[in-house]
Amino acid sequence: LSPITDELVEEGLRKEFDADFYAAATRDADVHGGDPFIVEAGIAYGGEIEDGGQADVMRFANRVPLVYQRGACATTDVVKSIGWRNYGLDQSGGSGIPTGPAVIMIHVASTNVPFTSESKDAVANVPEIEDEIELAIREAARELKSYLNRRQSLQKRREKQDVIGRILPEMATKLA
Repeated sequence: LSPITDELVEEGLRKEFDADFYAAATRDADVHGGDPFIVEAGIAYGGEIEDGGQADVMRFANRVPLVYQRGACATTDVVKSIGWRNYGLDQSGGSGIPTGPAVIMIHVASTNVPFTSESKDAVANVPEIEDEIELAIREAARELKSYLNRRQSLQKRREKQDVIGRILPEMATKLA
């Protein structure tokens, strides 16, 4: 098996996207039908990433990008099934690809990747692989959630400091 590793996934996202936050996760090897596989996921959020519509989902199998048949791929199905509102991303209707300034990257490395067809355009819906994809994405998304919570608490703190900064001089003049 030839995984990319979470450090290189994060470094690749940093190289390609000018974002505020990056997270990556690599799952331990698992087995499907006698063939070992490793799933890796990465998330880039904010910064120069477009906020117009859906998050971009980048799919890879054995370090090769999967460009076609996005809707038939297990990786896309798993991304759609996750409740992204729990992790701070909007999701219209409670399901589907999240909206917002994010890029979600998924890599499946295996000695025998189960594709949907001979064209090798999409990963087949295999329960073991889908479970590992979901766990890898959720691991990276938890880091995103803590980043967004920290950012929100800092924003609230700044707003309180601004209010106090405006009120204190008035209080000082009235008390004097």
